[in-house]
Amino acid sequence: MKKFFVSTLLFGLAVLSHADYLTTPQQQPTASSQAARYSTMGFNDLLNEAKAGQAAAQFYVATHYQQGKGIQKDLNQAFAWYKKAADQGIPSAQLNVGRMLADGMGTSKNMILARTYLEKAASHGDNRASFNLALMEEQKKDYMGAYQWYELSTRDGMLDNKVINMSENKKTALAANLTPDQIRQAVDRADKWIQAQ
Repeated sequence: MKKFFVSTLLFGLAVLSHADYLTTPQQQPTASSQAARYSTMGFNDLLNEAKAGQAAAQFYVATHYQQGKGIQKDLNQAFAWYKKAADQGIPSAQLNVGRMLADGMGTSKNMILARTYLEKAASHGDNRASFNLALMEEQKKDYMGAYQWYELSTRDGMLDNKVINMSENKKTALAANLTPDQIRQAVDRADKWIQAQ
C-alpha cells in the first residue's frame, strides 16, 4: 500500500497541458497565451520573468528544474519555484508542492503542510489533489475520510478521467469496510466541503 501511495503521489508531478491551470485573477494576458509563451521560452528569459514575480513563469521554471530540461535537474530548486507559484494561487503548483512535501522530495517531509497545499489545489477543483488527500486518509485508516475525498475526486471541477476511475474503484473497495450510514455521512461531508468552497 505504501509503495502505491508514493507512486500515486508522484503521478501528477509531470507537467500537464498548459492552459488548464495557469489562471490567476491578476493576469492580464489570457492564461493560454501566457502558457504558450512560457512553455517555449528559453530558460534564462523564463527565469527573469519568474524572478520578476510572474507566477506562471515560476511554475515553468520549476518544471525545468524538476525534469532537468535545459538545465541540471534540481528538486530543491523545483520545490522552491513551485512553492512561489503555489503561494500565488496556481493550483497545479499547489498540487506539486503538496506531493513533494508528502514525499520529502526537494524539501523535508511535512504531512501537515502537504495536506494544506493539497487542500488548496482541491479547493480549485483539482481532483488529483482530492485523490491524494483520500490516499492520506486511507493510510491513516480513516476510511470515512478517505471515502469523502475519493467521492470529491470523482466530481471536482478539473476532472482527470484516470483519477475518476481509480477513485470509483477505491470507493467500491472501501465500501466493504463502511456501513451504508457511514457512506452516506462521507458523501454528506463531501457535499458540505464543496459548498464551503
